[in-house]
Amino acid sequence: MSFKDNNNKNKKKVRFTIIDLLILVLIISTILGVKYKFSKANAVTPFVAKPDRIRISFFIEETPDFAAKAIKIGDPVRESIQNSFFGNVTDIVIGDSISWSRDMNGNLVATDREGYSSLSITMEASGFIGENGVTIDKSIYYIGQTVTLYVGNSVFQNGRISDIQKINQ
Repeated sequence: MSFKDNNNKNKKKVRFTIIDLLILVLIISTILGVKYKFSKANAVTPFVAKPDRIRISFFIEETPDFAAKAIKIGDPVRESIQNSFFGNVTDIVIGDSISWSRDMNGNLVATDREGYSSLSITMEASGFIGENGVTIDKSIYYIGQTVTLYVGNSVFQNGRISDIQKINQ
């Protein structure tokens, strides 16, 4: 046996087969899929844009009087599901509750309910106003959206965002 024959046996043959190609395609598609899955949403790019000062109004037709009277100007406000910080309370308007019921003809009639009030809360927060609502703490909110808010020591369920405005500085 010569040195040349021994050298040829030690060399491995390199083959590229269809199975190798399929494995390579699978690895590349997995990498791209994971990158797409964990990429940022196109809502707003906070690294480029400076957050706006936003005035948010929240209205609830009917809440217990004691909950409405427990909040004060300056109380912190958080949304319940995403835990987004809606800023601090800047204005509170307590009115008669609006309770809907049917009359004898089946028509819906607004009445008030004893021990309950309607409540309008205005808050100032930081966020990004876009074409599709306002982004606060990476969550998008819209006028008319039903949300539950924690305000100070109170919780207000099933109220709606009634207005969103950018505050001119």
